[in-house]
Amino acid sequence: MIVLNTPEGKITTKTPIGFSEPISISGMTPLAIKAGAVLTIEGDYLNTVEEVIFADGIHVLKADFESQTRAKIEVKVPITAQSGKVIVSDGADLLSDGEEIPVWVYSEEELAVTLPSFAEHSPETPKAGNTMSISGADLDLVASVRFVDAEVVEFEVAEDAKSLTLEVPATAKDGAASLVAYSGLEVALGDLAFVKPSAVIEEMKEAYGVGEVLVLSGSDLDLVTKAAFTNGEETEVSATQDGKINLTVTEAAQSGLITLMLANGATVTVDGFETLKPVAEFPADATPLDELDVVSTLGNRVKTVLFGDLEAVATAGGSGFLVTVPLAAETGDVTLVMDNGETVAAGSIVINAYTFAAISEFAEESTTIGNLLECSVVNGESLTNVLLNGVETPYLLVGTVLYVAVGVNVGDNVITLVSDETNVDYTISVVAAGEVETILYNTPVDLTAWGTNYELNVDFSGAPEDAVVRIRYTKTNDAPQFKAFNGHWELEYDGSDDGHAADVAAADYIDLPLSMFPYSDWGYSIILQGDGMIVSSISWVKDYSAPKAIWEGSFDNAGWAGNQDLAYGAFDWSTVKAGQTLYFTFTVNEGKDWACISLRHGEGWGNLPTPETAQFDFGPGDTSLAYTLTQADVDDLVANGGLVVTGDALTLTKIALK
Repeated sequence: MIVLNTPEGKITTKTPIGFSEPISISGMTPLAIKAGAVLTIEGDYLNTVEEVIFADGIHVLKADFESQTRAKIEVKVPITAQSGKVIVSDGADLLSDGEEIPVWVYSEEELAVTLPSFAEHSPETPKAGNTMSISGADLDLVASVRFVDAEVVEFEVAEDAKSLTLEVPATAKDGAASLVAYSGLEVALGDLAFVKPSAVIEEMKEAYGVGEVLVLSGSDLDLVTKAAFTNGEETEVSATQDGKINLTVTEAAQSGLITLMLANGATVTVDGFETLKPVAEFPADATPLDELDVVSTLGNRVKTVLFGDLEAVATAGGSGFLVTVPLAAETGDVTLVMDNGETVAAGSIVINAYTFAAISEFAEESTTIGNLLECSVVNGESLTNVLLNGVETPYLLVGTVLYVAVGVNVGDNVITLVSDETNVDYTISVVAAGEVETILYNTPVDLTAWGTNYELNVDFSGAPEDAVVRIRYTKTNDAPQFKAFNGHWELEYDGSDDGHAADVAAADYIDLPLSMFPYSDWGYSIILQGDGMIVSSISWVKDYSAPKAIWEGSFDNAGWAGNQDLAYGAFDWSTVKAGQTLYFTFTVNEGKDWACISLRHGEGWGNLPTPETAQFDFGPGDTSLAYTLTQADVDDLVANGGLVVTGDALTLTKIALK
């Protein structure tokens, strides 16, 4: 605004008056310039310029100008400047903390900023660790020399800037190389190929044994950092003073190429290496299951023997090795398999027919507990016994079909066919199938008026350790009661007191832990007395069915987070009985050396009555937890809002109940 002061008062303009100082560029000299030289910019109102901006956003503030007038600015070209148009700015953004938009004026002409140039390098094939020279011009503008997978920032530049020298890095690979200017622009050097070593086995032998040392000689072996035999692990090596490499033959080494590795990842190979092989003498003929004592060199290196395609384990012994002829072996070639995986032809052998009993085919891949294993046999007339895990087991041979009792152990079991002095072992799979009950006593026992003590000789020794004893009965009045003692007259279960009378009256059988009834030196294992019931049978029972999932998902309990999906009415804990087991499946979180699970009830996340539930600790690789609920636990879960699973550092994926 303009204000006029008059005798009559002040007169003020109604509109503001603006002043324009239009910045302009009329020219630049020189138009071709090298970083570090002074550029002259001519024009008008250049005294209002706050900064000069070179291509690629390189700013020079007025404080760094060489000189500045209305008609001219002199500014030194930054080392990082690139070719392109030059901008002068009034710096409105700088003066207003970025609130105002600056006026930028561009030069009409482009400034050509000098780049380094490349003429040649020597040697033509550089070697890692040696000096390399690069010639050209303006090499003082070079910030680094870039190779494939390596960059050098320390080098010497000649005073005339026409050459530079550097040490070739060990990690530089064959391929495109370049000079990198301070501006970030690159000048190509072309594709470089670096020196590679060459090697042969010096005074090469026909074969080398484990522990022997072979010598590699050749050129430039000082570049080799590692070496490996075929199938062997990489080993760090270094050339000797005379430029050779010594290698010790390892057990894993196989015949074939030796690979030499350089620091840059390049490899060269050396051929001609052969391992020392065993030489074995097999008998002309043999019978299946014969144990052969084979005379052989290097018997300790023979790990298996192939009879055709059938593999048999060999063990060092005697003057060579021992091997048992497979049951299904046939006449044909024999091959040795060494501990390094190499194979050696060992001639042929005639396999004689055998006369002992053997299984030719199984009816099923697995057998369920309670069922009989069924299989077809040859030479059944020679069978004298069958063993299950080394103990005699019942069997029945009907023609060529053999039926065998498989016992009660789930998983892999071994059955053995015995024929005079020949035993043939087979591994079989026994699987579970729900609840299995084996009756051991079924003579009725009348419990009346507590008048008779029944001392029973029931042998539970064949039952699995985690089985239960089931006592079945028929009620003869409305209030049946009984007591069960072990063979030493120690009370184990009081079905007339301790709150158990109602359980007895409501059911047709009672399950008790097997551990209550060991066979005693008094000649019996269980003693019963009671009233109002007839005991019909005593058996052992085991439930082989899989646990039933009651929750599945993914829950990370890190930081003591709590899974509440089985709490606050989401699951009916009144259906659960004491003695049932909770199974938790989880993974320990990556990078954690410790994790834990804590079982709580829903109300206030309080602890369960059993102290051990407060914290179960785990480490890397742990994946499961099984916890058997007590009656106190069940009562607590019912009364206090169900189950909350908390802890730390693991991810829960499944909770099952059985």
